[in-house]
Amino acid sequence: MTLSNNIEYESHKLSNKIANNVDYVAIEDLNIKSMQRLWGRKISDYAFSEFVNILKYKTNPIKINRFYPSSKTCSKYGYVLNELDLKTRIWQCLECKTKHLRDLNVVINICSGALTLGIETLRPV
Repeated sequence: MTLSNNIEYESHKLSNKIANNVDYVAIEDLNIKSMQRLWGRKISDYAFSEFVNILKYKTNPIKINRFYPSSKTCSKYGYVLNELDLKTRIWQCLECKTKHLRDLNVVINICSGALTLGIETLRPV
């Protein structure tokens, strides 16, 4: 099995697992082309856009606008940072002083965004 076939197989396997085990999926509508310009082939090598396309086909996910500042918004207070570079993995809200792990904060904000779209129950993937 070639690497390309293996990635496609694993993408289908994971998307099936997600589709069969959760009621709703919320994802950011990411600009993959822009991410490719920023990170080069890395994003393509991981076949991320293909996985998202497979997931869209199988789950009809709730899309969160790509311009929503999910990483810069305090998931507890709602304060939005003006700047947050990609290297910063932990930050503290200037208003409520809550410390945020960047990736966990994004997940909380994406789920909260999906909840505001009228979805009552989201289970983590």
